[in-house]
Amino acid sequence: MNHRMNDQIVLKRTETVQGERNIVFPTELPPQTVMGCVRGVESSWQRPTNADPVEWDYKATLSFLLCQDIRKDDRLDLPNLGEFVVVDARPGRRFLAVTAIQKKRGAE
Repeated sequence: MNHRMNDQIVLKRTETVQGERNIVFPTELPPQTVMGCVRGVESSWQRPTNADPVEWDYKATLSFLLCQDIRKDDRLDLPNLGEFVVVDARPGRRFLAVTAIQKKRGAE
């Protein structure tokens, strides 16, 4: 399979910072634009028992070069698809394989 790294993806990451009195709080780092390949997006839905809104799940499979720093719990803003959360990032032989999900409720 031929992977073209021509999709511009915005990477958003938070890190924890220790403030005064040893209080730890999250801060958002500046967003970065990385190049990757959106290999596919799958959608599924379910209606929980005794619940009115339908829950939608979108699962994106992406590839990045091994030099890219993509971690679990990073947020990726995919073009025309919205924001996804990284649930798995595995280095392969040639590429970094990333799985990210997006959840929606009702008719969003």
